[in-house]
Amino acid sequence: PAIGLWRATEFIMLRDLDFPSPVLDFGCGNGEVARSVLRSHWPIDGLELVAAEARVASTSDTYRYVMQGSGVQAPVTSDVYGAVYSHSVLEHIPDDLGAIREVARVLRPGGRFVFTVPAPAFASRIMREHGNETLEMVNRRLGHYHYRSIDEWTECLDNVGLDVVMVRGHLPAATQRVWLSLDTLMVRRFRGRRVLDWIRGLRRRGLIPDALWIALWSGLLWRSFKRPVDDPGGYLIVAQRRL
Repeated sequence: PAIGLWRATEFIMLRDLDFPSPVLDFGCGNGEVARSVLRSHWPIDGLELVAAEARVASTSDTYRYVMQGSGVQAPVTSDVYGAVYSHSVLEHIPDDLGAIREVARVLRPGGRFVFTVPAPAFASRIMREHGNETLEMVNRRLGHYHYRSIDEWTECLDNVGLDVVMVRGHLPAATQRVWLSLDTLMVRRFRGRRVLDWIRGLRRRGLIPDALWIALWSGLLWRSFKRPVDDPGGYLIVAQRRL
C-alpha cells in the first residue's frame, strides 16, 4: 500500500507526457513500472544494475532488450535514444551526477530525460516531525543518498548539456504522512514476522478477499491522494538534450 500510494502520485503526472522512441528505462527493476507508464511507447530497452531484477524484466514482453549494467557506465551506444525514463532511481545511486552524464551521452540531440526523484522537503519533514534517527532509518531502508533541490538539478543537468523544460511536484505533506505511517506499519514485526508478510499470507489463503482489500485501501488512501501539492515531497523533471 505504501509504495502503491507513492507510485500513484507519480503516475498521475505522467499520463499526458510524450516519450519519443526509442525509450530507455534507466534502472528498470523488474519492469513493473514500465508496464504501467511506457507500454504504448515501443520500442523500450531496459537497463538494470541488479542481475536478478534484470533477469525478471527480460522475461516480460515489455522490453525489446534488457541490459544488466551500471548506470554510470551503461553498456549503450551514444546518441541513440529519443527518451530516457528513470522512475525514482537517481536517489539510490551514490554517483548520481555520473549517472546523468551517461543519460546525456545516450540521448540523441533533442531527446528527453524524464525522471522522478524525492525532494528536500521529503527529508526535512521527516526530520522536523520525527527526528534525525527516523530519517536515517528511512534512508537506510529506502537506500536514499540524495535530496536535491530544483536549482541543484537545473545546474547539474545544465553541466551535461540538458535543459530543464518542465517540473511538476507531487507527494504533498499530508500524503507523505500517510505514506510514512503505512511504510512504518508494514515493516513492523509481530511474532517475528513483518506485518506486511502476515497480510500477504492471509491474502494468499483467501482470508482477505480482493474486493474487501481494494475497498479498504481505496477508502483510506483516496483522501490523502487528492491533497493539493503545496510543498512537494517529490519532483517530476523533464530535461532536453541540446541540439
